[in-house]
Amino acid sequence: MDETLIYDVGAHKGEDTEFYLKKGFRVVAIEAMPEFCASISKRFSEYVASGALSVVNVAVSSTPGNINFYVDDRVSEWGTANPEWSERNRNFGAGVGRTLTIQASKLADLLKQHGVPRYCKIDIEGNDLDALASLEGLSELPKFVSIESDKTSWKKLIEEFETFERLGYRKYRIMDQSLVSMQRCPTTPREGEFVDWRFKHGSSGLFGDELPGTWVSALEAIELYKSIFRGYAINGDLGLFGGGAKSAFNMVGKVQETMFRLKGSKHYLNPATQFPPPGWYDTHAMRE
Repeated sequence: MDETLIYDVGAHKGEDTEFYLKKGFRVVAIEAMPEFCASISKRFSEYVASGALSVVNVAVSSTPGNINFYVDDRVSEWGTANPEWSERNRNFGAGVGRTLTIQASKLADLLKQHGVPRYCKIDIEGNDLDALASLEGLSELPKFVSIESDKTSWKKLIEEFETFERLGYRKYRIMDQSLVSMQRCPTTPREGEFVDWRFKHGSSGLFGDELPGTWVSALEAIELYKSIFRGYAINGDLGLFGGGAKSAFNMVGKVQETMFRLKGSKHYLNPATQFPPPGWYDTHAMRE
């Protein structure tokens, strides 16, 4: 394992890559979209020239070869190789989509080619588990790995933890990604160098030994997710008041709210707007 190396799997426009570089790590930025790879290479050209940054233009999938990649031109973060996620995105108001044919690689093959990192961030919109599972059988693994946890299937969430455990990960931290902008780097750095960083919405945030909170076991982490999934059931993607504008409860609530306001009442509030958003969560795992 290379203690100075980080993988940014699903690099998007380089938001996390920049943070890792500023902390003094070498980075392998893996991104499916060719234009984003070109932008990252140009934006961080000095790091590319010095060898600190490698930009790899592939999609990460369970099988290598050419695959379909579904692009959302309105919400670029929603680009995915997972057709189910592409359908979900359309239901949630995705923009005009395009389908590209892109070269795909298994994450395990990329580790063999570029080295095993200290930390591997995985955020590839619906294929995180496939990427993680491909690491089974490798003789060496990253000390830290993070994935975006499943929001709609308890069965898939359990499968994520089962995969982590098979890989030898035993400690976990569950991070609410909607609160990442509130994170601050510790002034005494525990990962790389100190940087006075302000995380933007949608970035992955702190990692490894700088994560806030305490490490817990798989069973303790699953207990935490039980409460999170109750929130999803109320206001999540498939919850009673979730589903965006297409939610039946949401539409009924809006009609009721409009009727009350037409009658002069200012006291009715659409219940669909009163629950806190359930957010989305990353599972960070550590091998000891």
